[in-house]
Amino acid sequence: MHGSQEGTVAEAQTLSETITLYTGEYCPYCRTVKKELDRLGLDYRTVQADADGRQEVMRLSGQRAIPILTIGDDVLVDSRNIIRQLRARYA
Repeated sequence: MHGSQEGTVAEAQTLSETITLYTGEYCPYCRTVKKELDRLGLDYRTVQADADGRQEVMRLSGQRAIPILTIGDDVLVDSRNIIRQLRARYA
């Protein structure tokens, strides 16, 4: 898990929602999303799409592009859209 261990409002809102970031080592868009998750103090897990998560990426979004963020059952694609949604939900 990444993110703050302190009790925050954002953390309280995500207790029932698991946040997962499908990412890659050399993906600048993924790093941007990670920075926003950290800035908001959200706990999340990462899946390395380059290593073993590419099939899951395809299943979730129908495309090979990353980052992909899941919040509970919601699947978000495109780093700008992901950040916009994170801010709307947790900022």
